[in-house]
Amino acid sequence: MKNKILVKQVLYWSATLVMFYFMLYAAINYHIKHEVMASFFKQFGYPEYIVYPLAYLKVTALLVILINRYNNLKEMAYGAYFINTLMSTTAHLKAGHQPTHAYVLIIAIMFSYWLSNQVRGKPKKDFLIVSS
Repeated sequence: MKNKILVKQVLYWSATLVMFYFMLYAAINYHIKHEVMASFFKQFGYPEYIVYPLAYLKVTALLVILINRYNNLKEMAYGAYFINTLMSTTAHLKAGHQPTHAYVLIIAIMFSYWLSNQVRGKPKKDFLIVSS
């Protein structure tokens, strides 16, 4: 039983750290290499002005998942990051790139989400929702 729990913890934290790495890497590069990243966004058919807000939202999602305090915010963070990754993957494929990193990230997001409540427990609170 303890081995099963340990395996789940290792899988969860490995997947979550991979996810966090990609989130932070993207957010930092959106600032350091803004012109290059903005040109990629433009090439993929997305507006350039979305680069900075996306960087801040990725860091916010990372913090929400890491803190694990509000269930509804955590669900939104995982969902938003998953959709963002799917859109990014589609854009890379459309541009003729091979987005292997995105495939790894999609799997990491799914494992992290799937194991999150099992390993860390489901948060009992929802943000801005008062229980009666």
